[in-house]
Formats: sequence, structure tokens, C-alpha cells
Amino acid sequence: MISKSICSHVALLLVLVAAIPASAAGTISNALSARSAGRGGTNLAFGDNGVILMDNTAGMQSLLGYGSNDDTYLDVGGVGLFTDMNYQDADNSKTHAYDNPAGLGHLMIGRRINDDIVFGFGAFAPAGFASDYDLQGPPATLPGEHHYFSFGALVRILPGLSLRLTDRLTVGGTFGLAASHLEIEGPYYLNSMPLRGTPTMLDLQSTGSALSWSCGMQYAVSDQTTIGVRYQSQNEFTSNGKANVAIAGLGDSDYDVNVGLAWARSVGIGMMHQVDARQRVAIDFIWEDWSDAYDNASLTFTNPSNPVFEAVAGPSIDEVFPLLWEDSLVVSAGYERDFGSNQTVRLGYRYQDNPVPPSTASTYLQTTLEHHFSAGYGFKHSGWEIDTAYQFAFAPNVYTATSVYPGGDFSDAILKTQTHMVFLSAMRRF
Repeated sequence: MISKSICSHVALLLVLVAAIPASAAGTISNALSARSAGRGGTNLAFGDNGVILMDNTAGMQSLLGYGSNDDTYLDVGGVGLFTDMNYQDADNSKTHAYDNPAGLGHLMIGRRINDDIVFGFGAFAPAGFASDYDLQGPPATLPGEHHYFSFGALVRILPGLSLRLTDRLTVGGTFGLAASHLEIEGPYYLNSMPLRGTPTMLDLQSTGSALSWSCGMQYAVSDQTTIGVRYQSQNEFTSNGKANVAIAGLGDSDYDVNVGLAWARSVGIGMMHQVDARQRVAIDFIWEDWSDAYDNASLTFTNPSNPVFEAVAGPSIDEVFPLLWEDSLVVSAGYERDFGSNQTVRLGYRYQDNPVPPSTASTYLQTTLEHHFSAGYGFKHSGWEIDTAYQFAFAPNVYTATSVYPGGDFSDAILKTQTHMVFLSAMRRF
């Protein structure tokens, strides 16, 4: 049985992990564990870290399954994200975003029920976006310097089961809760009729929850080669919050706001091959359905506090914010080599299609990374397995000739994005 002390520490860590803000490319991070990050994010055919509960639950059998002498598994980790982003248009020379480091994190605990069933529970902060600029607004409608800020985060709280069906086949699934938080502050031009093109200053915050589930399997083709397949559901949020809208000549008004936004579903397949007793190679392919999830976001503003706004715009404003994202293919490749029984070195590369079309690129969603290079190192100490990794990611400059958004903001503009990520994970069986 797990002691009360362990349970209390796990509960505290779950709260801390769920509170960590997240920021990543294409909004979904394809590496959260230091162990998987070091090998390029490959994880679908592995079973050597707690993030497998989210990536492919079937892999938990390798943590505590058949023949294991341990009953419980603990994995906790964090990621530091450091961004290098800049923006340039006709009204702004090359301007750097504020470098506000953000974090990702995870906590997973697994328990062997019997030789063929492993239960896991975890909290994961795998995705988000963030940016922070001071920029000149369009001189004709919003002259002067304004603060352009955005933040979005996704947290998944997931229980899951892994079942061993045969000596070679395991299956698994999760069914839990996802929570999403969104903040936008800065110039915003209404996109929907009859108020399309109206310049406003927007300050919005909203939070919501949704069901999240996944299923997966792993099959050992041979003693050296394993294939993993995973499906992750789309998380459809209707979040509620508050917004303040300011319009020149009318003043400002507080609103209740309802935001409809989805985080993409994905399908992945991966393969891990044991080259020899010390070396492993792996490759993963993941398709992300952004064309459905991020076609547009809906915002409904109700209950204006300023009667002037209600007289001019009515009791509510229904707004559709076009995103027009495209589906993304993520290809990850990794290599790892053991040096003795206590040290492992990893290398990896990941290519991720940029899902953001130039016509909707903006500082509010500057998530255009494509190329990710990583290296990692793991060792054992006092019963713990400690892993570290570093990842550098960049993308070609994104040029927007004419933005789909009214008002002239983000047209004739160039976005540049780079990130540095530092990973640390600690795992223990007992």
C-alpha cells in the first residue's frame, strides 16, 4: 500500500504541476519528459517514463507490469522555456518580445494491480502559447504604443489503465479532465458584422474545462522491435470569464465573456528498435488536426456594464475570430546509448509542420516553430533515475503581406521565433 505521507506529497505536487503555465510550438509540445525530449520527443513505442500515461498509456506495462518486483512508480519533472521572438512591420522596426520564462511540468504515479494490469494517475501541463510586446498601433486608428500580451495554457488530469493481453500486445487508455485558461490584452479590431473593423482595447481572461481521453496499444514485433499507436481526443472548451472593452468616444465597459476554443485531436504511430544491448533508435509520426480545432474561435460578450455600449452595440456582441490553421505532421527521430548500467546519452531531432498560415499570423499566437534539435543525459543516484535534456527550436521567418484581420494590424509584417528548453525529470520505483 502507498503510505499517507507519499499520498500527501503527491497531492501537493499535483496542485503545483497544474498551476504551472505552459508555452510551446504549434501550441502542443511533443516532448514533456526529459527522457523523451532528449531523443527528439519519441515516446509512442517506449515504456520508460511516466509521461507515457499521456503519450501512449499501453506503455505503462513496461514500468510495472509482468515480472516486476516493484508495485509503485513515481515520475515528476519540469521544463524551463526561454523564448527569443521578434516582430517587425511598417510602424515598428524590429522589436523583441519580453523574455518572460515560462514552464511546463508533469507528475505521474503508477500502481501495479496485478501482473497484467497497471493503473496510473497524472497531471500534465503539455501545451500553451504566450507572448508579450510593446508595439506601435496603426496610426490611423490606434496611434501610440500599446501592450500586446497573450497567454494560453492546457492542463490534463488523467487516470489511466494499461492491460497486458498477450506476451506481445498491451493496450491502454485514459479518461479524465482538461482545463484551459486564456488571456488577451491589447489592440483588437472586431471581426464580425455589423461592427467589423471597430478598433478596441481588449482585456480578456477566461477559464474552462472539458473531457479528455485517449487510447493506445503497443505490439512487440520481435524481441528487438516494438510498435506503438495512440489516439488523443480533441478537447472542446466553452470557457467563461471577464473582459473589458474600450472604444474611443464611448469609454469602456466590462462584459461577461464566453469563449469557444478547441485543442486539436491527434493520431500517432511510432517504432522503437533495440540495436543491441546498449543502443536504441526510434521514430514517431503524429498527425494533429488543427484545421478543425483552430478554424476559428468564438467570443460572446454579454451584460455590458456601460449603458452606452448596450445602446450602440446591443445587449451582446457575437464575435468570430478567424484562425484558419492547417493540419500538422510531426516527425520525431531519436537515438540513445547506455554507458554502463547507470548512464545514458540521447540525441534527437523533430520536424513539425507550422500550422499557422501567414494571413493569420500575429503576436497573439506566435507559435510557428518547425525544427527542434535536442540532446539528453540520464544517470542513476540513490535509487532515483535522473534525466536532463536541452532542446533548441527555430522556424523560418513568417511574412504576412495582407492579414485577414481588419484594421491594418499585422499586415506587411515579419515574425521570427526561437526557443530554448531545459528539461529535468526524476523517476523511482518502490
